[in-house]
Amino acid sequence: MVPEEIVQEAAETFGKNPVGTDPFQLVRLDEGICILEAFPAHFQGRPQLDRVEILLFPDLETGSLREPDWTAVMMSHEAAAKAEALREAAVRASSDWCDLETLFSCCNLLIFNQRLTGPQNHPKFRQALDLLIDRELMVAELGGDRIYPAKGFRPYSPALATLAADSAPRQNRADIAALLAESGYQGETLRLVTTSYHEPDARWIQARCQSCGIPVEVAIREPFEFADHGTLPAHDCLLFGNALSQDEISELEMYMQKNYFLPAFDAALAETIDKELSALFREADESVRRQQPARVEALIKEHHAVLYLVQKKTQTSYHKSVRGVSIHPSGWLDFQKIWFGPNALQPTKA
Repeated sequence: MVPEEIVQEAAETFGKNPVGTDPFQLVRLDEGICILEAFPAHFQGRPQLDRVEILLFPDLETGSLREPDWTAVMMSHEAAAKAEALREAAVRASSDWCDLETLFSCCNLLIFNQRLTGPQNHPKFRQALDLLIDRELMVAELGGDRIYPAKGFRPYSPALATLAADSAPRQNRADIAALLAESGYQGETLRLVTTSYHEPDARWIQARCQSCGIPVEVAIREPFEFADHGTLPAHDCLLFGNALSQDEISELEMYMQKNYFLPAFDAALAETIDKELSALFREADESVRRQQPARVEALIKEHHAVLYLVQKKTQTSYHKSVRGVSIHPSGWLDFQKIWFGPNALQPTKA
């Protein structure tokens, strides 16, 4: 949680020097490194760690990275292929390293911009794309941190993956062609904007669409540009990932942010969703409140306003001396719970 008045006073610089209720204080944030120090007065108690240094290695050669020591916890995503190679090498080289694969609340999304005139405004065109994008094939061909087709924002048990695949709509070229014809599609170019992290997914979708006669133009932009749609080129859809925190406030914020989901809704759908969210604000019963977002998600899926693509995973490796390693639903380490074993600091005999 962050203080509203400070965010409003320094909106442009707040992200570089944030203040909030986290158990750690940000003391340095530069390109490639983020340093956190424990906040002794935190309301849930002081963290076990005094200091956390988060190092990011997206573009460096593996050989130039410092070899990991036992105090390191290494996490990798598909975008950091060199860091992933280092993590795998460390695990293979020593039995003292533990490997952890974790599913987290992140899925790729294709969000249509219904504020601009174009083929994406017709529900039949969006439905055709939904059929055309074979999620199972995307996972199989792209691999990496993609683990299985997404059914919605929330990850589901891998044991249900087979069931989900069986119930997913199957691609049928005749059905796709019929939907495109019904939408009045005339071969217009679909303009897709994404970041470099999601470029492989965008290029894959581009190839799939072109196989059905739908030309797709892909534009790659920096993540910060998505905070203000005015800085983005004219686009018909956005492709990026959403990490869903496990709380009602974060989910409400996701639906209500003007530059996030709202452009995907036409006037009628936006009004319906607004009524659902207003009812959630008034609901006193927690069990009933938890059902409200599911109804909103069902409305979005029914209108194909957003296409849920694939769920993601993280790969984490840590030395056996590091204890309490766990991954937050958003995909980050829970630093507050990490501690070192009682013999970790004892010198080893030669």
